[in-house]
Amino acid sequence: MKDIDSVKYIKQTPDECLKLSFRHSMELLQNLIGKEQLETAKKFKIPSPVKNKTNTDWAQTIKIIGINPRITKTYWGIVKYAMTFPENGIHLMPLFETGDGSLYVQNSWDLNDEFLDKDLSDYGFITAKEQLKFVVNILHALGKVVGFDALPHVDNFSQIVILNPTCFEWIKLTPDKKSQDYTLETEALGREIEKLLINKLNLSPDFFALSEEKRKNILFPDKNTSFQKRMQIRKIIRDAGYEPIPVVEHSPSRPVVFDREEYAENGESWAVFKVEGKSEFAKIIGSNTPYKFYKSKDGYPVKNTFDKKVLDYFTERIFDFQKEYDFDFLRADMAHNQTSQSHNEEKDMKCPEMWAILKDRIHTIKPYFATFAEAFWGNYYISGMQDMLNKKFDIVLGENNFLYMNEDFVASTEKFLTDYREKYRIFPCMTVFTNDGDLPVHDNLYKSEEANECRYFASMFLNLPSYTGIGFEARALEPDKNCMYSNPYVKKQEKEFLFGQNKDLFAAVSDMRELYFNIKEIIEAKKLILIPANDKKFLCWYYEIENSQKLLFVLNLNAKKNCIETDIKDVQTAELIYTNSRYSEIQADFSQTSDFKINNIYIGEYVVYNLI
Repeated sequence: MKDIDSVKYIKQTPDECLKLSFRHSMELLQNLIGKEQLETAKKFKIPSPVKNKTNTDWAQTIKIIGINPRITKTYWGIVKYAMTFPENGIHLMPLFETGDGSLYVQNSWDLNDEFLDKDLSDYGFITAKEQLKFVVNILHALGKVVGFDALPHVDNFSQIVILNPTCFEWIKLTPDKKSQDYTLETEALGREIEKLLINKLNLSPDFFALSEEKRKNILFPDKNTSFQKRMQIRKIIRDAGYEPIPVVEHSPSRPVVFDREEYAENGESWAVFKVEGKSEFAKIIGSNTPYKFYKSKDGYPVKNTFDKKVLDYFTERIFDFQKEYDFDFLRADMAHNQTSQSHNEEKDMKCPEMWAILKDRIHTIKPYFATFAEAFWGNYYISGMQDMLNKKFDIVLGENNFLYMNEDFVASTEKFLTDYREKYRIFPCMTVFTNDGDLPVHDNLYKSEEANECRYFASMFLNLPSYTGIGFEARALEPDKNCMYSNPYVKKQEKEFLFGQNKDLFAAVSDMRELYFNIKEIIEAKKLILIPANDKKFLCWYYEIENSQKLLFVLNLNAKKNCIETDIKDVQTAELIYTNSRYSEIQADFSQTSDFKINNIYIGEYVVYNLI
C-alpha cells in the first residue's frame, strides 16, 4: 500500500490525458499502482494513505489540486487527470445532483448522474455510487488524499428544502405580496409550510414524521418527473406567500429582508431580497438558501442557540456521505461568513461553531479527517481569525492568488509562515489559482509567465499547504475565448472547456514537480527557516537537513535588484540544484568569513542550492 509520500505520476498535459482511451488509461494506471492494487480496488476498499494518522497534522503541508468534474467530464476523467501530477491531495468540487445546474446549488443528496462514465459502466460499475467508490479507491491507491465540498446551503426550492421545511429560514409576505409580515418569526413558518403541503398534496398527517427516504419516495419517486414536481410544489408555497431566505456573503450581512416582487411573462412571481446589515460588501446569492443552524431573532442568529434538529440533520448527512466514500477531508464552502455567529456584533468566543461540531463527529471514526475552509485572511468580517479557530479548521484557502507577485505577496507569505502557522496553528494555503476564480477580471494576475512560475514555485517548496485548480499548468497567458476560463463550468456550458496550450508554463511546472517529487520528504518533515532578506521583494528560506547541510530557496520579485545576501555563514560548498534562470552567469559568492550571496538572479527567477 502506498502512503502519502510515494505518489507516482505521468507527465502529460491535461488535455492529452483526458483524451486517452479507457484501455490506454487503464494500462498507464496499472503501471503506476500495479495489477494487484488495481484488482483489489475493483472489489474492496483501498485504505486512505493517512489511515494510520491519529491527528490532522498531515494536512499542514498537503499540496491540493482542485478538480471541477465538468472539466474532466466524467468520474473516470478525474482519475485520468489525477495520474498527471505528484501533488498528493485532490479536492473534488461538488458531486451532488444540482438544482439550477450550478455545482454549488444542491438539489438532493444523490450523486450527479451527469458525470457517469460509459466505459466504467461497461467495465462493471453501473451507478454513480459504484463509479465514485471505485474512483476514490484508485486515488487512494495512487497515494492521494481525497476531499469533497460540503455545502451549508441548497437550492432554495430543492428536494432537501421541500422534504425538510423546518431546517431552513423563511419569511411570509402580506396577502398583497408588497411587504414582509414582520409579526411572524421564522421558527414557526417551517411548521406552517409542512401543514400547507400536507393539505395541498393530500399527504398523511404524519408525513413529516416519516424518514427522509420514505418522504422522498412519496414526493419524488421518479427522477424523470422530479423537476416538474418541485416546480409544482414551489408554486404552492409561493402562492401562499412563503419565501426562503437567500444566502448572503460578506458578513455582517443581516437582516435579509423582502425588497420587492418580480414577475415572469407567464405570471409566475418570486421575491427579491435586500440586506439591511452593516457590511458594504454584503451581497445576496438568490439561488441558494442556508440551513437554519441557529435560532433567530429579528433576522439575526442568536448566540448559543443552535437548532439541534437542523444541526443533527446536516451533521449526520455529511457524516454518512464521508463514511460512504471514505473521503479524507472536506472543503467547507463559504466558511468565512456563513452558518456562524459572525453575523453578530458581539460573538461568544466559547461557543463551538457548526463546522467544529461536524469535524468532531467525523473524528469519532476517523481522527485523521481534516477540514479545509474556503475563507480568507482579510478583516472584512467580525473576528475572522477567531472564527476560524472556533470552527477548528486545519487549513484555510487564503488570498495569495489575488495578490500580485511583489512585496505584498512576500509580506503575506512571511506572515503566513510566522503569525498564522506558528501562533494560531491554522495553516493557510499558498493558493496559486482556483477554478471558480478563473475569470477575465483576474487575467492581470496571470499575464506574466515568470509570475505564474514564481507562484507555483512558492506553493510547492514552502512547507505550507497549497492549492491549484485544474488547468493552471498550461493556462494561456491571455485567454481569448470564454470556454478557456474554468469559472463558467461551475454551470453547464454548451461548449467544451478548452485547455490552454502554454508549453513554456507546462515545462516549468513539470520541472518543479519533478524536483518536488524528489525532495518532498524534506519539505514535509523539516522545519523551515525564513531568512530576513535585504530586500522586501525577495523571499528566502531554507531547510536544515543534517550535519549543517541546508537546502536553500530564493525567489526574486524585484526588477531593480539582482543580488541577494543572506546571513548564512561558513558555507564550504554551494551546489546549484535547480533554477529557471535565463542566464548562465548566475553565481554564488561565499567564503568562510562572509555571508552567502547570490549574484545575477533577476526578477522572476528562483534558485535552489544545497549548502554545506
